[in-house]
Amino acid sequence: MDYWHSNVPLKIMLLTEHNLIADALAHINPHWDDERIFQEARRVAIAEFQHISYYEWLPIFLGQKNMRNNGLIYETTPGSYVNDYDSSIDPRVINAFATAAFRYFHTQIEGRLDLLSEHRARTASLRLSDWLNRPVVVEAEFDNLCRGMVTQPEEDTDDNLDTEIKHFLFRLDNPIGQDLKAIDIQRNRDHGLASYNDFREFCGLKRATTFEDFLDLISPRHVEKLRAHYTSPEDVDLTVGGSLEAHVAGALAGPTFLCILTEQFFRTRKMTDKDVACPHVQFGAPAEQLTEVTAFMDLSLVYGNSDQMNAGLRTFSGGRMITEQRHGREWPPQNPNASTVCTMSSGNEPCYLAGDSRVNQNPGLTSLQ
Repeated sequence: MDYWHSNVPLKIMLLTEHNLIADALAHINPHWDDERIFQEARRVAIAEFQHISYYEWLPIFLGQKNMRNNGLIYETTPGSYVNDYDSSIDPRVINAFATAAFRYFHTQIEGRLDLLSEHRARTASLRLSDWLNRPVVVEAEFDNLCRGMVTQPEEDTDDNLDTEIKHFLFRLDNPIGQDLKAIDIQRNRDHGLASYNDFREFCGLKRATTFEDFLDLISPRHVEKLRAHYTSPEDVDLTVGGSLEAHVAGALAGPTFLCILTEQFFRTRKMTDKDVACPHVQFGAPAEQLTEVTAFMDLSLVYGNSDQMNAGLRTFSGGRMITEQRHGREWPPQNPNASTVCTMSSGNEPCYLAGDSRVNQNPGLTSLQ
């Protein structure tokens, strides 16, 4: 099992989501065999994960404006979609991305694991280093751990790491452990990455000939530390120099790391097979498929973003929404203020009660809950 407790619940949730989709597709298509159900559910689950990554998560790190300017996301009109698959794009992962730039976000790791009840009351707060490589906390506290993950804040994105991963990483029963930043720097060198100065120049920035030349992006305090630890500006590791740059406005990385991150996620988007990015599951036209994929991305919207709405939509049992039986299936509750009778063809009429208005466009999605 993965030693990072933040990774394990996400993988389990995606696996569970796949199985929920498979159950729904099997109900809709009883003539499909197991392999067809598995593959089509897999396509939808992948598309969901892609949508979360590119339209909800990455804009926080890379910046909405930067992503739109570089073709990572698009402004689309309702009912339209984008298929920008390009078979000529190199699909390989950039070494500097995997080894340095993406690992900058280790600074966001919180050194504790908050466990929260269904009513968001904290039941425990565990030291991260006490539970790495000890999956029993995931097995025994899965729901409480997931609620803690989506509730507790992350650390700032800066040059500092939490002491739990800077001094106590993988300590097991020992008083001290390893240093994740030191591991990242050594990994940088093991992979033979070019210097920070080389990547500055590659990304269109001025090549530094003196340490003072770093002052365009790095604070005087940090430049003095670089001078103390490196003989020449040419020696500065990418992992170190990139993590000290001032962030680009609207993003959570400096220009050099942002350049590498943007290039990698551009490649990843463009080279993703169109049959995965736009799954051809037989439950509607492409625009309808994308609505199906995106409508349940944010359960806080589905359940409502206020305590009053939340209480009116949830059963508080197994995470299920309140539903009504109609047409032999479960549907959201009817809106008592609706002017029309809710049917499968009601379209965007506000017939159904839900925290997210998109449920009115595809009310049958509650069958996936």
